Amino acid sequence: MTDTQGRPLGLIDLTLEVEEGQIFGLVGPNGSGKTTTLKLLLGLVFPTSGSGEVLNRPLGDPGYKEQVGFVPEGPYFYDYLNAVELLKLYGSLYRMGGRALSERIREVLELVGMWDRRNLKVVNYSRGMLQRIGLAQALVHDPQLIFMDEPTAGLDPIGAAQIRKVIIRLRDEGKTVFLCSHLLKEMETLCDNVAILNEGMVCRRGSLEELLAGGDGHYMVRFRGLSEGLQQPIAEASLELEKKGKDYWAVVADQQQAVRVADQLTVSGATVLHVGPQRHSLEDVFIDAVGGKI
Repeated sequence: MTDTQGRPLGLIDLTLEVEEGQIFGLVGPNGSGKTTTLKLLLGLVFPTSGSGEVLNRPLGDPGYKEQVGFVPEGPYFYDYLNAVELLKLYGSLYRMGGRALSERIREVLELVGMWDRRNLKVVNYSRGMLQRIGLAQALVHDPQLIFMDEPTAGLDPIGAAQIRKVIIRLRDEGKTVFLCSHLLKEMETLCDNVAILNEGMVCRRGSLEELLAGGDGHYMVRFRGLSEGLQQPIAEASLELEKKGKDYWAVVADQQQAVRVADQLTVSGATVLHVGPQRHSLEDVFIDAVGGKI
């Protein structure tokens, strides 16, 4: 979007509140303002209007930066340093040193699965290893708030699962994690709260449970073994009826209708696998929120 003079607008009336000790997810299409938001929160750019606080200090205040860690998308480092040398450099920027820094370096390298490769120089790192060491440098000073931009980019499934465990562990330790990612299925398993950006504006926000529950009151019945004679009655009783593999998924209007359909299926000899409120995926919510503009 542009202003009245045709100049591009990065963010418009952005309002975000992230509670301490949660995993907060910011998602949106390319160009929606996610990177601009991160830059604002990190104090790399400044708003043309409005104000904000990070850790109870104004945006850009040097006082909060010592308590913040940042994992950029596609991190890069000095090629001819190894992991230990690299983290000693970053630790020194936070006035860390001596035995305490050495112990912390081992701790974070073990945490991200890089201790066994600590003597390998950065120039020989794979993309996944760069992502791991990027997380290690963000954590070396034990920050209270960690910003992560596409934290599992370039990782194989095992590595991605390990990083997800680290993110959850950070939250369990009382730290706050602010995630930006295009991997909606991953965000769905991690985040406590989510905001969806589109064209510089927040178009949907809330707890993950609130967003995925929808609010239409619909129920889902999943079952197997739909007899030919029952196909039409179940279809007529359902708002939607879909077959996925061996299972059928029926969306019905409310809880009472779900019970009636489940009873009807059971009497006919079908196997009812699940009855409960319809739960959308984060991808469904995302596409609905941005109007299909992906």
